[in-house]
Amino acid sequence: MEKNLSKADIPVFENPHDHHEAIGFAHKSHIPNFDVFQVEDMGPSIRSCMPPYRQGFYQIGLLNYTGESKFNLNTHLLDFDGLPLWFVVPGQVVSWFRDKNISGFFVMFRKEFLMNSFPDLIHDFPFLKMTENSVMMLTEEEHESLNLDLERMHSVFKNPHPYQERMLEGMLGSLLFFCKAIHERHKTTENHLSRAQVIANQFEALVDKMYVDTKNVGDYAEELNITPNYLTTTIKKLTGKSAKDIIQERLLIESKSLLKYSGLDIAEIAYRLNFQEPTHFTRFFKNLSGLTPNQFRRM
Repeated sequence: MEKNLSKADIPVFENPHDHHEAIGFAHKSHIPNFDVFQVEDMGPSIRSCMPPYRQGFYQIGLLNYTGESKFNLNTHLLDFDGLPLWFVVPGQVVSWFRDKNISGFFVMFRKEFLMNSFPDLIHDFPFLKMTENSVMMLTEEEHESLNLDLERMHSVFKNPHPYQERMLEGMLGSLLFFCKAIHERHKTTENHLSRAQVIANQFEALVDKMYVDTKNVGDYAEELNITPNYLTTTIKKLTGKSAKDIIQERLLIESKSLLKYSGLDIAEIAYRLNFQEPTHFTRFFKNLSGLTPNQFRRM
């Protein structure tokens, strides 16, 4: 975990242990880059409310009971009605309030845990992208099936043996494929990827890496070895949005997070996001959100 934080910083928990330590959960995984536990095992002594933070790891939550729990992701309050399956990916800003009776399973892992099986995790499981919907509502049959899978995963995790880590790696991969099938049902997409879909996936991954450094569509096209016009046409056809729109939406997500959760002033945020002048940032933010940065911050 980052140390000596000023009021302008949003803490980053690079691994599950740092996260557990911050919320007062007396649990430490014996497996590097992986953890699974029952939510009710966290007990009444952990924090009931957590201010904004970021994670350096992925998190899957399968909840059986949410009660009055509230979960915010990138300034959006998630809808937990029904039987939710939800995800947190590295870089997102998270905050929450926990109902004392919340129950279910949490799985936490860093991409290194699956590096041997899935060296390009986002390509294989695009629902783990920053821009995807973070909550999927399950049917009772889907929820029951996933719950059984997680009970078995948890059982294997609690009983160390020589092949435990390899088994958990395989079980996590199987779980992610099931989540992928649910995600595709939600999006009603085809299972195969066209060249256009591959380009769109690569572009969105680049946006997550480069959106602060460059807002120029041509720079992304150059990285993908295609023309800017072809990139724009491809993205527009698949998403209904231009390539520029997607870059700006990612920039807006980060802008809102910094405005809502950091102590940085408007000029500092503007320069951090690589705007040449604070007025340029204000104009950008108002054009996309309908509010000035100060108006959004006062909400």
